[in-house]
Amino acid sequence: MKKSICILGLSLVLLFTWGLDAQAEEVTESGSTSYYSMGKVVSLGEGILFLSYEAIGVYLSDTGEGLFHASTSRSLGGMTMEKGVYKDERGAGVINLQNGDKVFFKYTFAGETKPGGIGVGKGTGIFIGGTGKCAGIQGGFEITRYVLRSATEGVGQSYSKGIFKYKLP
Repeated sequence: MKKSICILGLSLVLLFTWGLDAQAEEVTESGSTSYYSMGKVVSLGEGILFLSYEAIGVYLSDTGEGLFHASTSRSLGGMTMEKGVYKDERGAGVINLQNGDKVFFKYTFAGETKPGGIGVGKGTGIFIGGTGKCAGIQGGFEITRYVLRSATEGVGQSYSKGIFKYKLP
C-alpha cells in the first residue's frame, strides 16, 4: 500500500513538472520597428567618435498580431565609431505592450555608417525581465537596422527588421 502511494505521488510530481515544461512553448514573431533618435557625439581624434543616443520606436508585427504587435519602445545606447565602422554598440531598453505590461532587454550591434548618415547594422538582444504576464519572459531577438537619411537635422531615423523568439512562464 505504501509503495503504491509513493509511486502515485512520484507519478503526479513528474506529470506536473513535465506538464509545466510543455506549456512553455517558444514563440517566434517577426516584424519591423521604426525609430527616431537623439544623440550626443564626442570626437576622440581624427575619424574616431563616441556616440550615445536615446531611441524611441514603434513595432508592427508582420502578421498584425502577437505579443509585441503595436508596442512602443525606448532604449539608451552608445558606441565607438572609427571611420564609420562600429563593433561595440551596446544598449538597454524597455518595450511597452498595449496591455500595459513591459519587457526589458539588452542588446549589442555592429555595422557601418556611410557619409550622409546611411548605414546598416546587425544586432542581437536578450530579454532580461518583464512585468505582468511577461514577468519571467525568456528569449531575445535578432535584427538588422537600416539607418536612413534623416528628414531633419539633429534627429536620427532608422527602421529595423527582426525576429523575436521567446517563452512566457
